[in-house]
Amino acid sequence: MKRLIVTNFKRVSKSAIKDLTRNLWLNMATVIIVVIALFTITTMLAIDAVGNHALLSLQEKIDISIQFDDDAEEYKILEFKKDLENLEEVKSVSYISKEQALINFRETHKDNAYVNQSIDELGENPLFAVLNLKSAQITQYSAINEYILGNDNYQDIIEKVNYKENEKAIENLSKILATIKDGIFALTVLFIFISILIAFNTIRLALYSHKMEIEIMRLVGASNWYIRMPFVIEGAILGAISCLITLAIISPAAVYVSPRITQFLPEFDLYIYFMDNFLSISALLALIGIGMGVFSSLIAIRRYLKA
Repeated sequence: MKRLIVTNFKRVSKSAIKDLTRNLWLNMATVIIVVIALFTITTMLAIDAVGNHALLSLQEKIDISIQFDDDAEEYKILEFKKDLENLEEVKSVSYISKEQALINFRETHKDNAYVNQSIDELGENPLFAVLNLKSAQITQYSAINEYILGNDNYQDIIEKVNYKENEKAIENLSKILATIKDGIFALTVLFIFISILIAFNTIRLALYSHKMEIEIMRLVGASNWYIRMPFVIEGAILGAISCLITLAIISPAAVYVSPRITQFLPEFDLYIYFMDNFLSISALLALIGIGMGVFSSLIAIRRYLKA
């Protein structure tokens, strides 16, 4: 029984490979369509990666600053810092003392003699000690602000919290981020659906050329499994070939596009991202490509196997 299965599998495999060379132009058309589908999916994944990185970059520019009174003792500020770091909503907290704030200010305006002269004439440090907070998610700033204002242990040393000044900008950015993410997801799903539909119709057209051959096989008593397997194997091979061609295209494409993206996002390199995720991207494309070939073949041949 096992030998019979192996023999039949070899036979249908040879039939599938023979058919690949016999219907070369039609199979090439199928491969091209599947490559376009896979390339479209890869492009959407790249857009999603660039979009998410751009959103994270914008998010990194948002924070909450807490300014403290001149007479606030440093140990109490550091105690407050540790308290804030224990919040799960808080990603990081950095402390800048009055002295460090003045050093930073002078360094920033080192070429402006008028500003430095004005500071010298004051005779004292006019800047505040500051805690700068970044949240894990942009939507969590409101909860962090409520915690700060509701913590009575430190209200006597707080001079100002700048959340209210940035509240509208944070809310607007949060809505924009959510809209962009939803848009990218919707476009990805739409393009995948369109690509699968086109590939299915192309494979269905290829199977139509075998209509007479399938009818003859049924008349001589061949089982549905025996009739179906050559086309399933053929679909899998076409999907695998399409995957390899797509990988061969997207690698140089990433090299070409990457410098242009880096102009807008200096910290993001599309080619490095592609190489770092090469195995996972390859596995995904292989799964989708072979899956499209096999699934489309199974669905398309059903009409010819009906009694």
